[in-house]
Amino acid sequence: MPCIFCGRSPVTNEHVFPRWLNRYLGRNRRQQLEQARYGENGFDLVYPSVGIDFRVRKVCAQCNNGWLSDLEAESIDVLHPLISGLELQLVTRRQQRQVAVWAVKTAMVMDQTQAASLMPARQLARMRTQRAIPGGTRVWMGACDALFPIVTSHTVRIDHEPLDEPEAPWPVGYYAPMKIGHLCLYVYFPGVDVVIQHPAIYHIALARIWPRRGGSIAWPPPGRPRDGAAFEELADTLWRELRLYRPEHARQHGVGES
Repeated sequence: MPCIFCGRSPVTNEHVFPRWLNRYLGRNRRQQLEQARYGENGFDLVYPSVGIDFRVRKVCAQCNNGWLSDLEAESIDVLHPLISGLELQLVTRRQQRQVAVWAVKTAMVMDQTQAASLMPARQLARMRTQRAIPGGTRVWMGACDALFPIVTSHTVRIDHEPLDEPEAPWPVGYYAPMKIGHLCLYVYFPGVDVVIQHPAIYHIALARIWPRRGGSIAWPPPGRPRDGAAFEELADTLWRELRLYRPEHARQHGVGES
């Protein structure tokens, strides 16, 4: 099996969530890891682990020890204060892009845990060569009151039904929300050019960091899930309540992006 990012062989184990997150676990690093697969042969898997040891064997050593390692090193200083605490801070445009690239890279690797991945090979290659976020991707950032569990995540395959033309076939979408300590990230790849709205209730809980809107944003938001279970409930409700429009329809009817 060739590397998903560059096509080289052989492949090695790549951690879906980086090992440096283990620093937040403290002395007791034993935990239960849960994985859910989508598709016709979907299943749930629960297994014991020491530390955050969730891996896929689809990345070569050159990528693993090269640009992926560099991306983790570049992201730690930006991610650490968001993961470890809830102190009010401003997240600059540069920091927003760094968080968004890290979140999309992580979502791409999460997708590889599934029996049939959804991210196109060309987008994986462009992440490696250009740190490019796939066109149409949205990334929102939020917060959770509880630090633990350090990692809570899942992946969702989405069969689109556009509001303006529900019978038209659209590419399958992919959604990967993740709670990393106090930081909550929601990555949505619709696979097609759309205008996306979400109900106003989410405005107090989420800030879109990709595509970026303007300058710095204040974090954490005033609306936050209290724990990991509430985060998962919010994450599931969000994608189900997203409103998708074709760009031409949005322009004709004055629909704006949330």
